Amino acid sequence: MKFLVVADIHGDIEKLYRLISQLDEKPDAVLVAGDLTPFGPASLVPDEIKVLKQASPKVLAVPGNEDPEDARREMEEINIHGKIVKLDDVSVIGFEGADWVETDSGVLMRYDPLHEKLKETKGKKIVLTHVPPFDTELDRLWTGRHVGSSFLRSIIEEYQPEMVISGHIHESGGVDKIGKTLLLNPGALSDGYSAWLEFEKDKEPVIVRMKLTKKGLKKEQMKLPKTKK
Repeated sequence: MKFLVVADIHGDIEKLYRLISQLDEKPDAVLVAGDLTPFGPASLVPDEIKVLKQASPKVLAVPGNEDPEDARREMEEINIHGKIVKLDDVSVIGFEGADWVETDSGVLMRYDPLHEKLKETKGKKIVLTHVPPFDTELDRLWTGRHVGSSFLRSIIEEYQPEMVISGHIHESGGVDKIGKTLLLNPGALSDGYSAWLEFEKDKEPVIVRMKLTKKGLKKEQMKLPKTKK
């Protein structure tokens, strides 16, 4: 399977169109790791979906923290949060990260049963999320502080899916590993970044990070990290 991977579009339809118009080939699917909008408006989403489908009719996405409720409603046809989508021998599992719940004692975080989805899914698994796991190269702010999800990290350590794709932290695009699980943040599309992922059976994944420039689409194949103990 060949995937176009984008995150943090933040309503920049012009960059999205430039990216897709410069691809050398069509992917089997497009994976979107959240933040289609910059806190709205929801009217951006249908136009983004239309452009994304120019790359592939199969678009799978999860919302991000900057996608308000009305934007999420517009995402309904592509939103796979809490779902499992089978693509040949690869299952893509959507996990937004968490729901924020208002209570009398304050705001709490409620997690969806990601572990149940991983437990019931056979074969190769890609988790598509917005927030990265904690204490990796993908959740580090420019200050050096790690701000990812400890819950997601614990799930990865327990179930070791083949791959986890996230966004959210613009300055931490790249790859890392937790045990055998390969982690990818393609970088923010609003900053010109995206990734091409080839995820073939019985082969090591190939990841090409892409950057929009004035001269075209700059590509760099990424060196995959070693398995961490």
